Amino acid sequence: MSQKLLSTVDFSITQNIPVADHVYKYLVRICGSDHIIATRSTFVGSLILSLQGRNGDVRPSKCKHHRVFKADISESYWQKNGMYISSENASLFNEQVDKKFRDELFRNMLMNRHLDEKHFIKSMRAFLEFYDITEEDIKLDTLHRDFKRKKDELLSNFNLVSPSGTKTETSQFVP
Repeated sequence: MSQKLLSTVDFSITQNIPVADHVYKYLVRICGSDHIIATRSTFVGSLILSLQGRNGDVRPSKCKHHRVFKADISESYWQKNGMYISSENASLFNEQVDKKFRDELFRNMLMNRHLDEKHFIKSMRAFLEFYDITEEDIKLDTLHRDFKRKKDELLSNFNLVSPSGTKTETSQFVP
């Protein structure tokens, strides 16, 4: 009598998500490849899983991206939570990772704020070089203009932390 052992079949799906060139390179660097297994234990995996539902407040993007980032969604996840894959959600993923990329870049640049203004550009170039992001992926001028717009807000957020590490609050009623 021979018994056949039933093997477990993996019914996970791979979602191909179109992203901008600089977002693709950033993701490859922080994830280790352009294909991940999406889990809640990482920022990118958690973001992908969060975008699987319906997001009615997201407008379709007019930008067409040519790079693809792949994420495997496990069978247990999509059976438990369902799946709704749309171009709007893919666009939202690109936008959210781009925001994280810019936030990380700008905070890195602000770490050099004690240096003079020309060092901001050097800091930006070093950051982009680390992620292998070139002018062809995203224009330095675009990032620098965005940084100048957001610099004061980011600096004020840094100043909300007292030296002891506790957040200070100011009352609107105190003169």
